[in-house]
Amino acid sequence: MCIVFAMTSCQEDEPAYKAKLNVKPEPYDLQFDRYEEVLFNLDTADFQHELMKIQDRYRVFLSGDLNNLAAVKYLKDFATDSYSLSLYEKVKTAFPDLKEVEPMVEEVLAYFHHYYPEIELPKKAFTCIIGINADEPPVQIIDNQLVISLDWYLNGDEVYDQIGMPKYIQVRTGIATLARDVAEQLYMNYLYEWRKQGQIVGEMVFYGRRNFFVEAMCPEMPDSILLGYSQEQWEWATENEGQMWADIVGSRRLYDSGLDAYMMFFGDGPFTQVYSYEAPSRLGEFFGLNIIRSYFSNNEITLQNLMQRKDLQDIFQDSGYKPKK
Repeated sequence: MCIVFAMTSCQEDEPAYKAKLNVKPEPYDLQFDRYEEVLFNLDTADFQHELMKIQDRYRVFLSGDLNNLAAVKYLKDFATDSYSLSLYEKVKTAFPDLKEVEPMVEEVLAYFHHYYPEIELPKKAFTCIIGINADEPPVQIIDNQLVISLDWYLNGDEVYDQIGMPKYIQVRTGIATLARDVAEQLYMNYLYEWRKQGQIVGEMVFYGRRNFFVEAMCPEMPDSILLGYSQEQWEWATENEGQMWADIVGSRRLYDSGLDAYMMFFGDGPFTQVYSYEAPSRLGEFFGLNIIRSYFSNNEITLQNLMQRKDLQDIFQDSGYKPKK
C-alpha cells in the first residue's frame, strides 16, 4: 500500500553544524594531465610504438605489457571506435580547458588536507574517457593519483539518453557533482572501514556519516547534489521527513536487518514506492545525513572523532534527531 503524504514546508534557521564546518583551508596544488587528448591523437598506423612512447607518463593507464598484441589491439579498438571518438569530441567541446575542473577538485583536497594533514594525498590528476560506465566510479584513486572520467560530466548531453541511462542516474552527471565524487573517493580510499551489515538504524548512521564527510569537504554544495537527487526529490523528502520518520519508528523498521528492508531504504532507483512515486530512493541516506547533522550540532565533537566512532547506535541515541511532523 502506498502511503500518501501532504505537501508542507517551513523555514528554519541555519543549524549549528554549518558553523562548525566553516573552516578556511590552505590552498592545495594539484598537477593535471589530459590523457584523452594524447590517446586520441596517437598515430594509429604505428599504435604499439606510440603507446610505448607515452607509457611512462601514463603508467596509471598503461601498466600492462605493451608487447601483448591483444592488449594493444583492445586499446586501439577503443581509441578508434566511433562511439569513443564521439565522446572525445563532446568532451573537447564541454571542456576545452580545465578552468572549471581544477579549482573544484583542488578545493576538495584542500579541505581534506585541513582535517587530515598526516595523510599523503595525490599530487597529480589525470583526465580521461572510459565510455560512460555507470558500474565504474567516475573518479578513482589509483596508485595515489586521481583519475577523472570527463565523459561522465557532460551536463545532460543527449548521449545519456542514447545509451539508455535512467533519468535518476542522469541527475548525477553534471559537472557540479564532480566535487562530491572526489570527496567520496577520498573517503573510500583513506577512511572507509569494512563492517558487517546490521540494523537499518546503524546503516542510516553509517551512510549518513559518509555523506556528512562529503559535505565537510564541499560545505557549499546544495543538498540535492550531495545526495544525488533532483531538487524536486530533495524538497519532497524534506517536506515529508517527519511523516516518513513517524512511519519508520512506528513500524519498528529501524531495527530490521533483513534484505528487503535494506533495499527499501538503500537500494537505488527512481523512487521509493511505499511512500510515493515522488519519493526518491535511498531514503536511508537522507535520514542518516540528517541524523549526523543533528548529532554534530548537539555534541562537542570534531569531524575526525566522528569518523572514528564505532558505536553507530550510540551516535543515533545521542543525536537528538526528531524531525517535525
